[in-house]
Amino acid sequence: MTEISTLTIPDGRILTDPTQITELSDDHYTEAITEINLPIAVVQAKSVADVQATAKFANEHKIPLIARGAGTSIVNGSAAQKDGIILDLSALNRILEINIPNQYAVVEPGVLNEELDQEVRKQGYFFSPDPGSKKISSIGGNIATDAGGMSSLKYGTTKRSVIGLKVVLADGSLIELGGKTFKNNVPYDLTHLFVGSEGTLGIIVEATVKLVALPFGATVTGLATFYSMKQLSVGVQNISSSGLYPSMLEALNQTSLEALDNLEKTNLGANGAKALLIFQLDVAPTGSLDKLQEILSNSGAAHVDVTDDADYAQKIIKIRQDYYQAEAAFGRLLVEDIAVPLSKLPELADFVEKLEFKGQVKAFLGGHAGDGNFHPNFAIPHEVKEIPAELDQAIDQIFEYVLSLGGTISAEHGIGDLKKKWVNQQLGPDLVALQQRVKLAFDPNNILNPGRKV
Repeated sequence: MTEISTLTIPDGRILTDPTQITELSDDHYTEAITEINLPIAVVQAKSVADVQATAKFANEHKIPLIARGAGTSIVNGSAAQKDGIILDLSALNRILEINIPNQYAVVEPGVLNEELDQEVRKQGYFFSPDPGSKKISSIGGNIATDAGGMSSLKYGTTKRSVIGLKVVLADGSLIELGGKTFKNNVPYDLTHLFVGSEGTLGIIVEATVKLVALPFGATVTGLATFYSMKQLSVGVQNISSSGLYPSMLEALNQTSLEALDNLEKTNLGANGAKALLIFQLDVAPTGSLDKLQEILSNSGAAHVDVTDDADYAQKIIKIRQDYYQAEAAFGRLLVEDIAVPLSKLPELADFVEKLEFKGQVKAFLGGHAGDGNFHPNFAIPHEVKEIPAELDQAIDQIFEYVLSLGGTISAEHGIGDLKKKWVNQQLGPDLVALQQRVKLAFDPNNILNPGRKV
């Protein structure tokens, strides 16, 4: 396409040299896809005006436009499309306002999650969304995928923290949604329609997000080992119904423990342990330690270790944070993301752990057990370019089983390219058709991240 030469923007840069744009064309963490599509250009926006000019141009010429933040998608949700434009928002990275009296912050989409969190902690608050990619993912990307994380159990996914947005639509117009109050019943809730929309309805250029005061009182953190993931899942149910309101319930299976022991030279899998539960109460009432011990023992825990020491607690949490790094040491890592009703966790864990592979596939299971969200992950040798057929079949079997339990094939990572074939099966034709009509209302020429999400 030659018309890209006529695109002008007031503040940013337009890159067309293949050697410059290749690095910004793929999602490095989507290891299930190795092919890279080169866009016709990468627009490195430095202002809202840049975004508006690019969207208007792409819409007039019917060119696919893919917004990109930090490029940490695991489902290929922000990778380039052939003959499209990548709109790089990483330079829109300012914290515009931190308003402690009113408990909100205003940020541009390229601000990294951990950057905002660390800044507001200096003032006694925190930003509650905490995806595993916290250190490297942008808030714009977190909003686009409605990212979850370890504390989602208590504080919810990203959508609970978003109270206002500024969005550039496909035609280049700028709209403002929500506001700076926690309640607002005047409009349709279009704010949360954009949360999780994966850049298919508009491009987020500013977000107003809720801040949470740091909890007062003692924090209790611990780990418990079990002889099976099924047994651990029963323990999770028992804690969830106890009234203790944990802020974290994270699970790891035997192969994940082996991977972590290999990485960190620990001994998590000692004495026949085949599953590990990491838990935290960020506000621990009197008697909670004894109650946790009792629940876990009655649930069949082999070993329980609980602490209120902050340094030791951080070491425990680091075990979960290093989960993906430990698994990636075994090869090219394919990360899945599913969720089921809490009572179905034991069945799901049992089903996934019974999968068998004849080839070079290493299977892992872990995730946010407290809200029914597991990540079955699979490592294959880096030299294997094609996904083994038996692995594709196993993932299909997992998805089919999850849907049969009333679950979802995506809980926090989005749809992107990887999961779009499953959308119809989960939602059905009527709901898919309705979503397509919503998409066309905002983006009639279907230029915004086309073919993804809907």
